[in-house]
Amino acid sequence: MITLAVTAGTGVATTGTAVAETSDETVVVSPGARFVPRATRVLNAGETGFLTAQEGDDRLRWIDYASGAATVLADRLPKPLAYDPEEGRPRGDWPTGFGRGSDTVAIHSPTPSPHVTLQQRAGGGATTTVPIPEGQSYVETYGTTVVTRTGTERATTDLHLLRTEAGKVTDQRLEGLPEGWNLTISEGDSRSVVVRGILWEDTTMKNGWWLVDLASGQVTPLAANAHAVTLGKDTLLQVGPGDGTGDVAEVFDRNDLSAPPRALDIKNFPGDAMRLVGDALIGVQAANSGDNQYRGQPLYRLGADGSTGDELLAAATTELSWAPDGSVLVAGAETVTERGPLDWGYYRFTAAADGTLTRKRVADIEDMPAQPAGIALGSGILTTADDSNLFQPYTYIGSYRSTWLKTSGRPEEIRTSVDGLTSGRDADCGWLDASYCVTMFASGDGFHGRKEGTEQSRTMLFRNGDPKWGPTVTTGLMSPELVDLSGRFGVVNEASGGNQVISEFRGPDSGTVLEKRPQGAAALWGNTFWSNAPDSSTVSSKTLPAGTAGTTFTTLNKCVPSELQAVGRWVYWECRDNTNWLKGAGVYDRQTGRSTTAPDAKVLLGDGYFVAHTEKGGLTLFDLHDGLPAGGTYTALPQRTLVSAADLSENTVRRAGWTVDRFGGHVAYTGDDRRVRIVPTGVPASPLSVIDAKAPVTSLDLRAAAPSWAGTWWLSKPAESWQLTVKNKASGQVVRTVSGGEARGTVAATWDGKDPAGRPVANGAYGWTLSAKPADGSGAALSVSGSVKVTGGAAVTRDFAGNDGVGDLLAFTSAGVADFRAGTGTGLVDARVSGSGWTDANTVTSAVPFDDVSGDRCNDVLVRVKSGELRAYKPSCGGALKPTTAYTKVGLGWNVYDALTSPGDLTGDGRADLLARETSTGYLYLYESRGDGAFQGRVRIGTGWKGYLLSGAGDLTGDGKGDLLARDTAGVLWRYAGTAKGTLASRVKVGGGWQVYNALVGVGDLSGDGKADLLARDTSGVLWSYRGDGKGQFATRVKVGGGWQMYSRLS
Repeated sequence: MITLAVTAGTGVATTGTAVAETSDETVVVSPGARFVPRATRVLNAGETGFLTAQEGDDRLRWIDYASGAATVLADRLPKPLAYDPEEGRPRGDWPTGFGRGSDTVAIHSPTPSPHVTLQQRAGGGATTTVPIPEGQSYVETYGTTVVTRTGTERATTDLHLLRTEAGKVTDQRLEGLPEGWNLTISEGDSRSVVVRGILWEDTTMKNGWWLVDLASGQVTPLAANAHAVTLGKDTLLQVGPGDGTGDVAEVFDRNDLSAPPRALDIKNFPGDAMRLVGDALIGVQAANSGDNQYRGQPLYRLGADGSTGDELLAAATTELSWAPDGSVLVAGAETVTERGPLDWGYYRFTAAADGTLTRKRVADIEDMPAQPAGIALGSGILTTADDSNLFQPYTYIGSYRSTWLKTSGRPEEIRTSVDGLTSGRDADCGWLDASYCVTMFASGDGFHGRKEGTEQSRTMLFRNGDPKWGPTVTTGLMSPELVDLSGRFGVVNEASGGNQVISEFRGPDSGTVLEKRPQGAAALWGNTFWSNAPDSSTVSSKTLPAGTAGTTFTTLNKCVPSELQAVGRWVYWECRDNTNWLKGAGVYDRQTGRSTTAPDAKVLLGDGYFVAHTEKGGLTLFDLHDGLPAGGTYTALPQRTLVSAADLSENTVRRAGWTVDRFGGHVAYTGDDRRVRIVPTGVPASPLSVIDAKAPVTSLDLRAAAPSWAGTWWLSKPAESWQLTVKNKASGQVVRTVSGGEARGTVAATWDGKDPAGRPVANGAYGWTLSAKPADGSGAALSVSGSVKVTGGAAVTRDFAGNDGVGDLLAFTSAGVADFRAGTGTGLVDARVSGSGWTDANTVTSAVPFDDVSGDRCNDVLVRVKSGELRAYKPSCGGALKPTTAYTKVGLGWNVYDALTSPGDLTGDGRADLLARETSTGYLYLYESRGDGAFQGRVRIGTGWKGYLLSGAGDLTGDGKGDLLARDTAGVLWRYAGTAKGTLASRVKVGGGWQVYNALVGVGDLSGDGKADLLARDTSGVLWSYRGDGKGQFATRVKVGGGWQMYSRLS
């Protein structure tokens, strides 16, 4: 026995963090939870708590049984624990030697000389240091007994017990163990340990088990053919004695191994790992990866018939750790879900006096962050492909996850969704040691794709926030590979052939191939496609889908590009030969027509910058936004290191381990801690612009089924908000405003042709303007505009023939033909729509073009025939006026009037009214419209109107009220403004000399400016047009044409 000195001291417990720190600018994105729970190891189960280590962490935690509180030890592991979820086992050796079977925690250190420090739980009290004698190696500590060995780990020759006694250390060599065997300690506590021995004799393996009493060093042989031996508080469980089939387990009394054991029938019990809790046997099978089991199997209690009894946990690990009081610790979950993480925790099972088992959840086990296998970033939407949600590595490694980031200021997280499932490895990742690698592309408008994103022969995209496939396109290529994506367009190469396809993703299954061409370098930015012809150094662009030719340039050294990238005004090109040897690389500025070289690196082009990755240099940003250097070399560009090589994960593949947001955004990369980090570039984005558009229609028929004006605009970067304004071109009045909030990638605006009250707008020409504010506040607001012609809407005053928002003239010949002479919109009238038959009983004695009173959105006409009957005719929009046209009878006896006219709305109710002058008295009467083709009783509003030529002129002053024109016998033209109260204001002189005309007709807006105009026919039959100024006066007359004496009546 060797006596060694013992030293004593005081330990200190500290806390820490396992997540690497980062700069204030960089945003660490919250990871998803891995489908497979975080692997853990109970290093020591003591009387009051247990010591544990967990995957992805180098910290040691002492967890109290009673409270579940965890205290982090000052000591740390040499490196974080690693675990392979596919293989279901640790990567590398997991830690041991921290003590067993008591609250004593052992910390082994090889320096300055090998020793073991014994402390209570997490420290903070007295410590004991036990030196390791020369020639011995540390094995484990059981209670306060330190076990060492001589010889190598796999050829142990002796085991030694080191104990402290009266301030000294005693070294006891274990006697009674066989010589020449490979001896290991399978488990133990403060009282005894179980030693297993293996001896190979030629090709035959001999097996042996021994129980060693630590106090006395006594060695007791156990059954040599046992499969496993485990300890309980007062029991020893031996599995597999007898016939060696493992169908029987025997329970021995630890205090009297000679006593007859209790046999347990376990032939139908699924237990790769088993423990006794009191008298109850619990067990769990190992997860079977062949059945896609990676999260543990149920934990059962042995039933009375030797099969599974009560389910204790729905899923559990096979590490069943027992404590000195006989309780068992296990990591597991009470319920199992098909998708998503489990509620994993530490559970403690204790036997009650009546034989029942008590289950207590002692502490939670934090989810393991999912491992990103691919990342994409577009318009501030981060997409990761990681091992969350589901893990079936031969089909699916996990799911896509979408994270929306703030698009102004610091790119912090807003919300996250778990999307569709993803499988595992793309061609770009062939050299990488990492298990999974997915090359991903962001469309910029809320979708993402991957290089090998083909299912059922369809190349597909995935919508951020949606678990379903789509949109898709069938390319007809063998082994199609997506090589670029922007908005609705994609470029797909044939991996096993020489073809390339330009595709448009239109809907879930309605994508189309726009062009099939020889494979070459190609890039997309919005609807601009960049490519070069085979063996050509000239790069050209064209607009999709039309194919209109655009800018061309030639590479600096006239090399043939093997890769192209495009963002805004910039095009990146790279030339590599079949051996991957760089022949040249550069950036072209299509705004200035200049080029610069680029480094030999893996490059991704952003908005105003490019990022280059090298093995030693990490990620370096080169700033382009101020233009290219005069010398044409990249070394003159402003540059800075964004991410050091040490901070990148082992996955450094472009678009899998790092990427850029070319739609006005930042740089993203994956670190070794499984976190994705967003790094602001510091480069101002280009002004907000439209990079592609599905233009809205230029004509909108509101009589069509579900009429809709719709447009989609793809944006160069996110917009904070947008607004669509629709104006009537004639009046300048805004008829509808449609607005929206944040837009990432696209603005889709629709208009149903109605005003805010839900009423169809009036026919005519409209202008629209789409404006959008940049979310990042950089650059001016976006503004695009266009026009649309509305038909089938509300009828404009006097619009009969064209349904176009322009007033028309109604004229009758003496032969009984009624012509609608269509206004041209330029102040003239031209084409005609004719209806005959206005003779005999249908001879017209007065006609008044009237507004729509039937609700069919077509104007109506009041016609008085020679019998004195007044009728309200309802011609169809653009249809002729005939006696057979549908009408309603207004009344009889209207021959008492020698003038009928409609100035528009005189009462302020929005409906056109009728004026009638009585022949015998010259009284002027108002007939207020009821809106159904009939009128209220007449009201006299004036006297002395004999001798005037009357013309209802509509709104001449722009106040929304109908006005009346009257020419007196002296040829003076007067304007009587409507008051909207059923009366006329005092007359205002328009001008003299109007006696040359025998007809005056207020025809509404003939010129398209929204103002009421006037037609006048002189006595020689010439028709003249007077354009209203909206203030009650008229511009100089313009001749329409002669020969208008052919009409006996103009209305």
